[in-house]
Amino acid sequence: MTDDEFTEALRRLGLSQAALGRLLDNLGEQQPAPTTVWRWADGRSRVPIGIGALLSLLEQLPAEVRGQVTRKAVRA
Repeated sequence: MTDDEFTEALRRLGLSQAALGRLLDNLGEQQPAPTTVWRWADGRSRVPIGIGALLSLLEQLPAEVRGQVTRKAVRA
């Protein structure tokens, strides 16, 4: 996933960079530093394969289910 694809996926999902970090934390992963997510979006670091896969899977979920998964991260 390129930095542009990453940024576009976040936009389509309605997630900010900070919300993605919270979502990862909510899913049991260690929340990445805000600068790490920024580097992915800026193209300074490669987007990890697992992050790209997670975003792709989230986009494939029905809107209601996706909302349930992301709700807590978006509201914080």
